[in-house]
Amino acid sequence: TNNGNCNAVTDVVQINFTAAPNANAGTDISSCKNNPAVTLAGNVSGATTTGAWSGGTGTFNPNNSTLNTIYTPSAAELTAGSVTLTLASTGNGNCIASTDNVIINFTNPPVVNAGLDLSVCKNNLASILSGTVTGPSTTGIWSGGSGTFNPGSSVLNSTYTPSAAELTAGVVTLTLTSTANGNCNAVTDVMQITLTNAPTVSAGSDVNSCKNNANTVLSGVISGPTTTGSWIGGTGSFNPGNSALTSTYTPSAAELTAGVVTLTLTSTNNGNCNAVTDVVQINFTAAPNANAGIDISSCKNN
Repeated sequence: TNNGNCNAVTDVVQINFTAAPNANAGTDISSCKNNPAVTLAGNVSGATTTGAWSGGTGTFNPNNSTLNTIYTPSAAELTAGSVTLTLASTGNGNCIASTDNVIINFTNPPVVNAGLDLSVCKNNLASILSGTVTGPSTTGIWSGGSGTFNPGSSVLNSTYTPSAAELTAGVVTLTLTSTANGNCNAVTDVMQITLTNAPTVSAGSDVNSCKNNANTVLSGVISGPTTTGSWIGGTGSFNPGNSALTSTYTPSAAELTAGVVTLTLTSTNNGNCNAVTDVVQINFTAAPNANAGIDISSCKNN
């Protein structure tokens, strides 16, 4: 303009509008607290294809400028239950950086309880397990024993019967492990079954008693988890009583006629054991019969 006597001269400039960068931090993520490290799925397109992550107090591996880096949250973020990370485009030239957020929610892991330790008698072996699994999983599986589970090892309250080797060892340790864990690591808990000895019962050796001296002193012995017992099986009487292991047995008339009686000693106060029994037989023998012959008459001088 204002060219005087000159013709106007023109020139042109072209403005090219380039695509703005577009940062995409990916969809929100759910991560289990016992397996919290997550692989981020960031993407940057448009004017630049690079970006950097920020916003967390955890760590990025290999670094925060890798779009698909692995993020491991801090303890504080696990406690809080979530963290928000921001992906910002870098190398933007004359563009304004583009940002996008992703939220990582941290869920609780399964809670596994194998139940209390058990004490089981070797003559009453079957043990009902009481496992529980709660949280994102409610299923589990038992392992660790060489015995059998009924109806199966995947039933939390299954009945466990130990093997012969476990009976000899006197103990077995079982592990309950959560299954169907989703994005959580499996969780385990253990319980122990102690296998105790059964009572030992001896009613004593069989006895022969004479019918004219029929009272018989019994000599029962009980040892193990109990030392008490009770006599049963006769129609006679026990003195001082049928719960005295060394009681004296007086047979009934019917038993004397029959010539024999069988008595059973049974353990009592057995705890978690089944009662144990043993028998003794008393044979009543005939009394001796003395015969002095018929009366005799004899003369005083002969």
